[in-house]
Amino acid sequence: MKVLRLLAIAMLMGSSAFAQTSPERELELAKAMFDAGKYAETVSLVRKALSITNFTDPQRVELHRIAGLASFNLGDTSAAKESFISLLRLNPDYVLDPFVAPPPAIRLFEQVRKENADELALVRQLLQVRAEQQKRAAEEKKKQDEERATRRIVTIERRPMWMNFLPFGAGQFLQERTEWGIVFAISQGITAVTSIVAYWAIEGLKTEQIDTLTDRLTPTGLFELTRKGIPASAVGQRDAWRVVKWSSGGAFYLAYALGVIDAVLHHTGDRVKETRETPTTRLQITPLPGGAYAGITITF
Repeated sequence: MKVLRLLAIAMLMGSSAFAQTSPERELELAKAMFDAGKYAETVSLVRKALSITNFTDPQRVELHRIAGLASFNLGDTSAAKESFISLLRLNPDYVLDPFVAPPPAIRLFEQVRKENADELALVRQLLQVRAEQQKRAAEEKKKQDEERATRRIVTIERRPMWMNFLPFGAGQFLQERTEWGIVFAISQGITAVTSIVAYWAIEGLKTEQIDTLTDRLTPTGLFELTRKGIPASAVGQRDAWRVVKWSSGGAFYLAYALGVIDAVLHHTGDRVKETRETPTTRLQITPLPGGAYAGITITF
């Protein structure tokens, strides 16, 4: 088993000589050396790696743990304490695994924690502040990303006064008072159509009539005049349609006047309107000879 560990270490060292140094490779090599019982080489490797390689905080914690246990196994209590305090400065609440570390090493680790309690309390506060700052930064970044994900569109809606005098609820629709716009549009539309229908109904009652006049200049002494008029039999219908025409016409102008007054009273002038447009994604497939072309179009 020990031969296999030494062979694995040799392979790792050989590969690291030809490959670019990486934190993961250095950590793996330190673990392999520690498991093989090469504690002095482990401590030396860890110190060198920490000085030249950019590790994450969890990786540094693991390296300090390995170096501390290796120094403890070598009987170098001072070096072990130095590694343990470096570990605790990164993670003040770290606990050694009792299935990996021997009880004497755990007692030494807890002694270091107790001797540096004040410093570690300050470290906890600093770590908490840093965590809160990172959380706020992440929330701010998320907010900025959401704002960038939508496009802000600012438009100025023109609302000139003269548009309030247009019929069929135009002023109300312009003011986005849709319900009242529909009311005035329907009432004015019905009355206008009724008045027009009555007008054409009256025109439809007219027929050609011939009036005979006495004229001495003609051979017969008579002159015929052709005109269009309403026969006596249709006078009653004409009068009825006239009532409809004038009453519906009056109702139209009354509804129009009420609509104009209402629009003028609610007139607000020009308005600045802000909208946000979310990018849209569209899949496009175009047939080509012998195949097809597919693409995704994002519209901002």
